[in-house]
Formats: sequence, C-alpha cells, structure tokens
Amino acid sequence: MGQNKTLEQTLAAEISPSQFLMEYEGAQLLNDLGLPVAESMLAKDKQQAIEMAEKIGYPVVMKGMSRDIIHKTEAGIVKLNIQDQQEVAESFEQIMMNALKYNNHANVTGILIQKMAPKGTELIFGIKKDPVFGHQLIIGLGGILVEIMKDFTMRMMPVTAEDVEQMVSELKGYPLIKGYRGQSGINLKVLKNICLGLNELVQQKPDIEELDLNPVIFTKDEAVICDVRILLGESKKEEDSSSRLLDHVEQMINPHSIAVIGASTNEKKNGGRLFRYIVENGYSGNLYPINPTANEIKGYPAYPSVRAVPGDIDLACIIVDARQVPQVLEECIAKKVKAAIIYSSGFAETGEEGIKLQEQVLALAKQGNIRLLGPNSIGIASPSKHVYTAFGAALESKVKHPGNIGFISQSGAMGSALLSRAWEQGAGFSRWISVANEADLTTSDFIEVLADDELTQVITVFMEGIKDVKAFRQAAQRALQRRKPVLVYKTGRSSVGKRAVQSHTGSIAGDDQVYSTAFEKFGVLRIKHVEELIDVARAFGIQPLPKGNRVGIVTASGGACSVIADLCAEKGLEIPDLPNGSEVIKQLIPPFGSAQNPVDVTAEVIAKPEMFKKVLETLAADSNVDGVIVMLTTNSDPGASIIAQAIMDVFKNQNKPIVVGRLGAEMIAPQAMAFYQQESFPVYPTPERVVNVMDYLVKYSQILKKHSKV
Repeated sequence: MGQNKTLEQTLAAEISPSQFLMEYEGAQLLNDLGLPVAESMLAKDKQQAIEMAEKIGYPVVMKGMSRDIIHKTEAGIVKLNIQDQQEVAESFEQIMMNALKYNNHANVTGILIQKMAPKGTELIFGIKKDPVFGHQLIIGLGGILVEIMKDFTMRMMPVTAEDVEQMVSELKGYPLIKGYRGQSGINLKVLKNICLGLNELVQQKPDIEELDLNPVIFTKDEAVICDVRILLGESKKEEDSSSRLLDHVEQMINPHSIAVIGASTNEKKNGGRLFRYIVENGYSGNLYPINPTANEIKGYPAYPSVRAVPGDIDLACIIVDARQVPQVLEECIAKKVKAAIIYSSGFAETGEEGIKLQEQVLALAKQGNIRLLGPNSIGIASPSKHVYTAFGAALESKVKHPGNIGFISQSGAMGSALLSRAWEQGAGFSRWISVANEADLTTSDFIEVLADDELTQVITVFMEGIKDVKAFRQAAQRALQRRKPVLVYKTGRSSVGKRAVQSHTGSIAGDDQVYSTAFEKFGVLRIKHVEELIDVARAFGIQPLPKGNRVGIVTASGGACSVIADLCAEKGLEIPDLPNGSEVIKQLIPPFGSAQNPVDVTAEVIAKPEMFKKVLETLAADSNVDGVIVMLTTNSDPGASIIAQAIMDVFKNQNKPIVVGRLGAEMIAPQAMAFYQQESFPVYPTPERVVNVMDYLVKYSQILKKHSKV
C-alpha cells in the first residue's frame, strides 16, 4: 500500500493536466490491477542497469524515461534484444546521449530495464475518452503497422466478456487470433481479463484521456504488455441529469389551447403561415392570435398581448423578433403558461450575442417553470391529433398521413424535407418535432416522450449531436423497454477530432466511430443513408420482427435471385435450404424455375399470378425461414394487382416479416401500387433497399434479445 501512495503522490505532484505518464508509472497502475505487464525495473545509473538486467535475465529491452520525450523510438532511446553486461553499459550511454541530442532540455528520470518478450501475435489495446460518451475500448492488430492497417474494433466502456468476444470476431485478423492452418490461437480468457482490468482502471482513474498498450504479445496461454502509454487529462465532475423532469411537455404536444404570439394577417410572413396551418388543419382547441395591430385573424379575435387573453393557455407559439422574446416570456410567466415553442432565429446559432440572449431566455423560462422547444424551431406536427404548430413548407402538402412514426430532427430544413417526402411515399406520422437549438428540451427528452406516447410505435431521429449522454441513455432504455425501435441518422461522419491526438488509439479511433459504439451500447439502430430513415421506419410500423436471420427469397427472375442473394450475403443474412418446402414449390412452378431458395417462379407468374400466392405461403410457413423478401420486376396490371392482393393475404395470416421490392416502373401497375398505398404497405424500388430493410429488422430483433439478457 505504501508504494501505491508514493506513486499517487508522485503523479499528483509532478504531472500536470493533459500529460503522459512515463511508462514505468503507467505500468505500475496496470501491475496493481494484476495485468500482465512485462517485468521491468527503473535504473538510475549504469551499474544499477547492469544489476537489474542480470536479475531480470537476458535478453532485455532498455528504454529512456523522460516526461519531455513522448515518442521514445523516434528519439532513439529504445534498445532491443540486449544480450550481456557490455551491451547494457553501451546502450545506457547511447540512450542518454540520444535523449539530449533529441531534446537538450530533456530530464531523463532513468532507464527502464525490461524483460524482452518472445515473438507471438501482437495486439493493441487502447482507451480513448470521448468528450460526450466517455471511455471507449479499442482492440486491434498491434505493432508498428497499427496506424497503417487500422484493423481495430471499438466499444463503449465498461465492456462485458461477451462484448470482448464480439469485438475480437469483428477484426479482419481474427483468423490469427482464433488459429488457422494448424496454428493454435491465443488464449481468449487472458484477452478478456485484460479488457475487464481496463474497465477497472478507468473507474479508478477517470482522468485517463488516452491509453495505448502496444504491443501486447500473446504466446500460447500467456500475454505480455510490452509498452504502456497513458495520457492524463483533467477530472471533470459529470453533470447529473437524473433530476430532469419532463413536466409540461404534455401541454406542448397535446395542447388544449394555443396562443400564437406574432400571428399575422399576412400569410407570406412566418407568423401568418403558422396561424394558417393551425387553422386549416382542423385544430379544435381554443386558439388565440396575438397581434397588437389586428382585430381578428382568419375569423379568430386577436389580442394585443398574452395577458389580454381571457382563458388559460397551454402552449405559447412565439414567432417574433428574437430581441422581443424575453419580454414575451415574462408575459407568459405572468399568464402561467407552462410550455412554449420559440420559432425565432437570432440566438446561439448566430454567435456570442445570440448565445447571451439564449441564456437569458432559458433563465427566464426556468424562473417561470416554462418548458421550451427551440429557439430556431420549425415546431411540432401531430397529424392524428390535427395539431400543426409548425410552419415548415412541408405543411403545404395536400396529403398529411397520420400514422405511428415519431420523427425528431435537429435540422429544421432537412426534417421538413423528409416529412414531405415521407408523406409522398405514404408514410404516416404520429409526431414530427423540430428541436433546433435545444436550449431546454432536447432530442433525448423527446425520445423519452415518444417512448411513452401511445400514438408512436417507432422513433426516428435526424441528429447532428448529443448534448447529454445520460439523458440519451435513459431515453434509449425507455424505448427499449417499450419495444419501440430508435432509428438515428447521424450527420458529420467525416469529422475529425479538434484536438491533436498523441497516441495510436487517438489516431485510429475517429469521433464518428464513437457514436456508432454508443448507439450499439444503448440499443439504438444507426441508419446509414437518409432515405433509409423513411424506408426502415415504415417497415417497423407494419412488419413483425423476425426470430432470426434466415431469409427466404422469391422472385420472378433468375437475375434478381442472384442480386438479392449477393446482397443478403454481404449483410450476413442466411439463405437456408428448404428441405420440405422445395418439394411443394416444385409442384407449383414451371420445371425451368428454381424451387430452391432463392425461389424463381419465372415470368410464368405473369400468366398465372394465383400460383404466386401458394409459393409465398409455402415459403413463409417453412420452419427454416424467419422472414421473406419478395423482389418483383416488371409485372403490370391486372396481374400485378392480383399479386399485390396475394402478398397482403399471406402477410396478414402469418407472423413473419414479408418485405417487398419492385424494380419495374409504377406507371405500368397503378392499381397495384394504389392498393399497397391503401394498405400502408411499403414497396421498395431497388434490391439494395429491400435487403437493407430486412437487415435492420433482423438487427433490432437481435438488439431486443441481447438487452433482455442484461
């Protein structure tokens, strides 16, 4: 215990924030946790170095220790494979000389004498502390080529033994680890113990910013950590988000009375458009336009201020100049309004003055117990409730489908565009929410709200970033408990860290990768392409979940069979044999078709569309199949309509997902496409999109299974 105290005192006294520990200091931390660090001793002079080398046993490695030199190999202060006393003495002098040559102000604390590790499989273990999500564990192929090969995998800490197994299996170099061509693999139990020890390390020292253990050499049943590099940062107290209450959000999303402050008779102005959308879309509650120069707007009596409104107000829609917002909020506080949407721009998004104004507005809202959406928000749309407190151009659409998809967007313009595109495709929404600046209520808050919203079955998010990781984790957990998928399209995938990284771990592990690991940890599905937000959300809104990843495929084209099969293989979706189903299908299709999975019913389906239903029923009923992909090509009405009816009949009479793609033009099958639209059943236009949808259904099914064990 005395040695540990001495080390802690040394670290506290000598190490400033954002500074590397010397290797022997980092090694001591790992030794205290029982991790297999190479045997080593710190020599202060040449004679001591010789004695220590004799004690450790040759061959040894010698490394100069200096806080002023980060990259030891570059400075020439590392000597390998030292065989005897003479080499120790010569290397000691050479290291000291090279250190001063590299940095003539360098203070060399001593020279580390370390047991030379045998040859084996070299891995790197790293830790990176992300400013949002905290510590991330990295495992990869190690050695001098780590930054070139970039064969690594990452998980948010703490990790479990199961996480580690999955991480290792993801590496391209996994065969080296598992063993191949008669070569034995490494001991996975030892590897797991290192990772679990690193869990404990970051718990004890949360100020670790970066860590490299490279290389860690595995030989048979043992491992040796040959090099330790640890960067310390400042310890910051984490904000407690457990006290966040979502009070008054109900008044915001389901208001019984609305005041529009900045309503206008001029519908070219945002205030005029907002008021028109509320009225035209059938809002049935009490509606109060606030405009000091108008007597009435669209048949509703206008009031000069919020204070002048005779009744209670659930929601204030504030769409005035940003500089007027504080005064308006003060009036809302006096009126005891509990929720407000601020549409006005000119806040934090504009710079320093805007930030100060936003802080002032937030302070007022907290003082008056008002929950805020925005500023710079486009608002909220709840189609099934006929509540449209939004002014996005998407609301010009003549078709506004209600449904069970909740949509949250940090980008107003992108969110509005996606809303209009989704309505065009027949997607139905429960809620559409533009969170904008998130001065108060955040994306995470609305995920949690929608998790408990009876109208919402699937939650989609267009995300630029996360403000509060604890709130996001809490919201994701709530959605998992309710079995509501959270689908996130995260922008900024090409961004790089703003600060310079000083370790292999920092170099290979980019900021965007951290979001992916966090989403996986929290059971959130990351969507890779914008159009998939709509595709996948529609599927989750109607499809049952598959029990596994075994996919049955039916098409009317041999080429389509090949394309779908290839895409499934890329995604890791299995295409099982049909030992029972194939014989039945063989009796239904022409002899030149294929009764094996993928099933090719051939173009004869055009002449005999009724045959298609029996094939689909057989495939869906097969115990080896968890879900079915139907890839149609160029069938036209009236046959296309018969097939559409057959698909819906089979779909409704069993409990497996049936995901349908159609490559042919819609104009040759308008009746069929209208029927799918009427049934709110999505049909995807390309093989890639239909396979992607099935893959996401499988992934979410796996997420539920994994988290049910936790």
